[in-house]
Amino acid sequence: MGAPEDQLRAPFEQLVGDMAALCGFAPGSVVAVGEASLAALHTRPDYAITVHGALVGFVELKAPGKGARPQRFNDPHDRAQWQRLQSLPNLIYADGNEFSLWRNGELASPLVRLEGDIETSGDKLAPGHGLQALFAFFFGWVIIAPATAKELAEVSARLCRLLRDEVAEA
Repeated sequence: MGAPEDQLRAPFEQLVGDMAALCGFAPGSVVAVGEASLAALHTRPDYAITVHGALVGFVELKAPGKGARPQRFNDPHDRAQWQRLQSLPNLIYADGNEFSLWRNGELASPLVRLEGDIETSGDKLAPGHGLQALFAFFFGWVIIAPATAKELAEVSARLCRLLRDEVAEA
């Protein structure tokens, strides 16, 4: 069956399509691209999300019940993964019940909790207040070019740390 979060993949892909439609995107213009399973790296987000063919962000799925607050994770693997992924400029963490949006390691939108439980509510599971807004904010992300040398250095340093960690683990 795979990892518990693997059970969320098909429902999550459906959710992305539904949220894209609610946000006014044409069918097929928002795509969740599943990442290759790279068990040795432990740093690849589960999905890259594209809008009109352009990469806008990433999604990391966690097992139901684990939550979407990476700063509260106790597992050493999850903590190490968060240390690497927090460098990304547009990232959703989700466990099927909670959704959080992070930009460069900072919470960018209020955490959203669904009404019900992904494992037990079945078709009674309902979107929590703010879910559509969270996805609209995520889908609408655009890169902002650094305006100063200091901003360029900060952005470059975050991305270089992520790349360094991936190369070191490989």
